[in-house]
Amino acid sequence: METNVVMVKLWGMSVGYLSWDKKADVAVFEYESEFLDKGLEIAPLTMSINSPRSKKHIPWTGDKDKLYLGLPPMIADSLPDKWGHSLFRAWLRDNHIPTKKVSPVDHLSFIGSRTMGALEYEPAQKLGDDSVFSVDIEHLYEFAKQVLNERETTVLNSENSILWQDLIKISSSPGGKRPKAIVAVNKSTGEVISGQGNIPEGFEHFILKYDDNSSYPLAKLEYVYYQMALAAGINMMPSELRSYGNVTHFLTRRFDRVGNDRIHTQTLAAMSPGSDSYEDLFAVIRRLNLPYEDSRQQYLRMVFNVLARNVDDHSKNFSFCMTPEGVWRLSPAYDLTYGVDLSAPAYMNKHSISINGKTEDITPEDLETIAQRNDIQDYKSLIDMVSNAVGKFREFAAELKIDEQLIDSIESDFVRV
Repeated sequence: METNVVMVKLWGMSVGYLSWDKKADVAVFEYESEFLDKGLEIAPLTMSINSPRSKKHIPWTGDKDKLYLGLPPMIADSLPDKWGHSLFRAWLRDNHIPTKKVSPVDHLSFIGSRTMGALEYEPAQKLGDDSVFSVDIEHLYEFAKQVLNERETTVLNSENSILWQDLIKISSSPGGKRPKAIVAVNKSTGEVISGQGNIPEGFEHFILKYDDNSSYPLAKLEYVYYQMALAAGINMMPSELRSYGNVTHFLTRRFDRVGNDRIHTQTLAAMSPGSDSYEDLFAVIRRLNLPYEDSRQQYLRMVFNVLARNVDDHSKNFSFCMTPEGVWRLSPAYDLTYGVDLSAPAYMNKHSISINGKTEDITPEDLETIAQRNDIQDYKSLIDMVSNAVGKFREFAAELKIDEQLIDSIESDFVRV
């Protein structure tokens, strides 16, 4: 593939140019002068447009930490995580392209405008017709499993060549390790179409998280956690369960789209590399000068993650959104679910970021300490509110006919206050 340079774009504007330095094995980025004049701080804490480096047009170099793959953190957010990377590697394999010849800049060119958030990359790899197409969820997911389970190249024929294109278009960009697809849903008719690019009137942008139809009900559990989070006063995008074939999947509306308008989004990992605690997260909220409601929201989410044992609370599972006017806010919560592997040893089930210096055995006193240090008002009532919501787990899970033994196992793992 070997893409030498890509233009980074935002809302039709050229932000700057990104290239890959083969010798240094790192990306190099420089802002466009015209974009600097816009005054939009799209990476305020890592690549400020007002920094001497930006104003003097000194290139920014990427971060070699494995989380960023040699890209600047702001741009690394555009790459997918485990699922999207697996699809990309499978696509390279089936098109006989050696992975060692492909850089992260090539990968961005491959994704092009199919990114999460608002950043886009040109020139982009064209994958057939760019028009909207109907999505056969059941058929496409079965093909995805076949592709990812094949050790040898999938035989390319006229049918699965189209399936490859469709799969890449809707599944190669989202983050997270679980299989998912970018779709648009017509709530009136139930029709599901591809969700990349502009969608027709009557449709809304969704992320569909596949369930793997195993004995562990991933989709139903995430929906239960969505219900509990809403009961706790946590801001989340509207979500639902839908069945295709005999499999139930979890759908959640995208917060990086309003109609067909894109919202610039940065995860905590991109906004503040090295942040590895909830204290760091609250510090970023203050540095961005966000309103108190965002600190309160984040406190509710922290308490929820502790009490309901969502230990997969890593730095990519918290995000910030920026308006076209340059105003930052905390994003709605996402990826809230039971994060413990019941078959794994305890040391594998620690929180991903720390609370009061701890990633396990977190107490109500630890939660109160964080509240006091971050000026969270009425924190005891907030803890009670979350505790009461988490207490509804059994009721919500039973409504979805989740196995009673699994309900017992999960509920017994909750933290009591």
